[in-house]
Amino acid sequence: MDAPDVHPADGLQAVVAAIDELLRDLELGRDVIDLDHLSHRTGLTVARVEALLDHTGKDSEEVQDSFQDRLVFLRETRRKPDGKMYTLDEIGAGAGISHGQVGYLLNGKRKSPGLDVTRKLEKFFEVEPGFFTATERQALYRALQSTHEQLTHLALLRGKGINRLAMRSGSTCGDSRIDRELRDALFEALSRPEPEDPEVRELTDRMRSLPSKSRRRVFPLIQGLLGLARPEAEDRPSPGRRGD
Repeated sequence: MDAPDVHPADGLQAVVAAIDELLRDLELGRDVIDLDHLSHRTGLTVARVEALLDHTGKDSEEVQDSFQDRLVFLRETRRKPDGKMYTLDEIGAGAGISHGQVGYLLNGKRKSPGLDVTRKLEKFFEVEPGFFTATERQALYRALQSTHEQLTHLALLRGKGINRLAMRSGSTCGDSRIDRELRDALFEALSRPEPEDPEVRELTDRMRSLPSKSRRRVFPLIQGLLGLARPEAEDRPSPGRRGD
């Protein structure tokens, strides 16, 4: 079923309600939701994510505070392949600003930069566009899309009815409890033998009932219709081998 067409700014409550409904249908609890993953995607603490899921957290609209917090968060969580944090010089080179400007942004002595620098920082740390500018509710709304889609797919694979609310987006490559439930349900669904098409069975029986000479005449026609016929050139001997 299609999701309500809501804007991220006001859609968080609807997304959470949809997820809770799916969890009830699937007889699962909220503990299957990977809060650490949501925290990693949004830059919010796990406690803050939980508060927003429970509708007990007031959204922070202080752009400067959230920018500084999220930049510090990215530097701590998006590290180089060797596990070390990026230096101020490396971040500055990626964003087109100086070493000192990066330091001022990290310690809050400088206000959030312009849009161009913000976009370059998002690209440097490989996060979604809008990571720095989204409100907390917008960020969590966006991050919950994949959770909702996974639960929707799981419900469909298990043959559960999905009532009124639904959303979009996701994958099955993670290792959260939802990922594992989804993979198990997908494996089970793919393992079930498909019912045989009666028309295919009828055609097969009719072909088998034909005399062998008639089958040899009809079979190439069917191959041609299915695009399986070999080019005539493949069946002819090459000119250089006619005398062999």
